[in-house]
Amino acid sequence: MQQVWKLTLFLIVLCCTPTPARADFDYPDFTDMTGLTTVGDASQFIDRVRLTVSAISQVGALYTSEPQSVGQGFDTTFQYAISPITGGADGMAFVIQNDSATALFSNGGQLGYHGMARSLVVEIDNYTNGNWADPAGQHLSIHGLIGQPNSADELTASLGVVSVSVTGLHTMRVRYDGTTFEVYLDDLDNPLMSVDLNLSEYLEGDDAWVGFTGATGGLTQAHEVFSWSMTTSGQVGTPFTRGDLNLDGSVNLPDAIYGLSSLFVPGSPFPGCTDSADCNDDGSFNLPDAVFLLSALFVPGSPPIPEPSNCSIDASDDTLDCQVTACP
Repeated sequence: MQQVWKLTLFLIVLCCTPTPARADFDYPDFTDMTGLTTVGDASQFIDRVRLTVSAISQVGALYTSEPQSVGQGFDTTFQYAISPITGGADGMAFVIQNDSATALFSNGGQLGYHGMARSLVVEIDNYTNGNWADPAGQHLSIHGLIGQPNSADELTASLGVVSVSVTGLHTMRVRYDGTTFEVYLDDLDNPLMSVDLNLSEYLEGDDAWVGFTGATGGLTQAHEVFSWSMTTSGQVGTPFTRGDLNLDGSVNLPDAIYGLSSLFVPGSPFPGCTDSADCNDDGSFNLPDAVFLLSALFVPGSPPIPEPSNCSIDASDDTLDCQVTACP
């Protein structure tokens, strides 16, 4: 035991920079477009992305340059604006698609996604198109078809619709936990829409390009995205045991050694479940986690390892995830 503490103190002295918590991406603004692709009429404008300018017959898209692993779960938040608040058309959409890296279709009421294969979208629609069976007024609608191209037709492809004001400046959150697809607007704690679905069935896989489309027709308006963050997790809601770094089903000294090795010994394996490795539950995996674990195991009166234990779900909202778990 004394040797373990000497090793820990030695590493503290030498200490490297702590490993930061991993997020898939976070764009506080769009001054840096690394990892993103614009399509059609979309373009970067100073610190934002304009899907369309206020001109007729525009259609544009913004996508992640690489497919994201979304089939088992994700959580994304973005700020957007549609202007003017009244008198314009047609709207925009949050898009998850396994069609192509640059998928984009017709303008107007089709919102750039009608005809897109292997996709699920959230329409942010501010114009009533009778030919697409739109409800009267502004609305949100989740659209998807399994085994065939998506459609802007409410009767054909809508999985749920709600009438709500969508123009102006708003913050939207979209969350999928592997079973339930939720849409939040401005109130990011209480979903405005909730639909049970299997996203992988719509995508015909777990990976997809994620982003936005926007379109105008005979009437004009601007569609802009100001910020965007997203965390994907192949194991959203997956049970795990905090402190079980080597995933052998128990929490003991070998887990602390495993963590120290992964941090400081070149070539050592990294924990397959970084949630398990976050022993002090501060949202990151670094040297203090190993120290915390050693204290919890061997120093009387030390704080216990935070939940979850015995293969439970993590209640903490952080960006860590589990690629592998020892739990059933």
